[in-house]
Amino acid sequence: MGIVWERISFESQEEYREIFSKTPERSAHYTFASLWGWDAACAYEWAWEGPLVWIRANLPERLLMAPVGDWDAVDWAETLPKSWFRGAVFHDVPAMLARRWQEALRGRIRLEPSRNEWEYVHRVEDLVALKGNRFRSKAQKVRRFMEVHRPEFEPLGGSNLGEVRAFQEEWCRVRCCETERALEEENGAIRATLGSWERLIGLFGGLLRVRGRVAGYTVAEPLDEETVVIRFEKASPEFRDAYQAMNRLFLEHSCQGFVWVNREEDMGDPGMREAKMSYRPERFVEKFTVTLE
Repeated sequence: MGIVWERISFESQEEYREIFSKTPERSAHYTFASLWGWDAACAYEWAWEGPLVWIRANLPERLLMAPVGDWDAVDWAETLPKSWFRGAVFHDVPAMLARRWQEALRGRIRLEPSRNEWEYVHRVEDLVALKGNRFRSKAQKVRRFMEVHRPEFEPLGGSNLGEVRAFQEEWCRVRCCETERALEEENGAIRATLGSWERLIGLFGGLLRVRGRVAGYTVAEPLDEETVVIRFEKASPEFRDAYQAMNRLFLEHSCQGFVWVNREEDMGDPGMREAKMSYRPERFVEKFTVTLE
């Protein structure tokens, strides 16, 4: 019997999370909350095969992705040729798995770096303290924001979810999200995530207020015991330096139990890459496109 694909569903959320927790190198793209949030844009399916769950996207085109699960329990030299056809291309494959495949199928596999998909990983304590010359400009911006606006921070959830939804819609109106596909799809993912807040396991976040008004918010989730992933982060263009303040305050108030913060990829956007690199990442979750030959 070959691979059997089915649409992702809430009914299997806990089982998927259990298998995902055994993945040796975890990517932010593969959490259940990520798949669910972006499902409208990507039409995700999964296939359950022993210790693995294979993932594929169907929009805007069909793309095979990496499997999650216990990679150590799999004989890749046998599994890959048996389960997949020659010429199969896998996208968004974490470096650890890509190299295991390369070792198992010497000469029958091609790896290409996917720099646009690399996830930026920082030390939480660095982005809270903002010490030293490398963070001088960030620290100055946060200090200025705090002095001028004296913001309030509160956990996201319950009664303020409605305020965040309204803030996001206004943010999108100002940015004309409907005219830019990436922003429109992200807005759909944010709507889906906030709309399923009580059902998606592990989500948490923070809200920034200035004189009672919402000035920004963050949505996050644990990736593992030491790492938190920033899913969405928005700030009002009305308040200068609000993004820098939101970033620091959320980590300070909500993430002190974590060592690392994963701020996801830059999608190849030059401005986003410059902004992410300005926070001086400690390391990356590197990704590859892998072709079976």
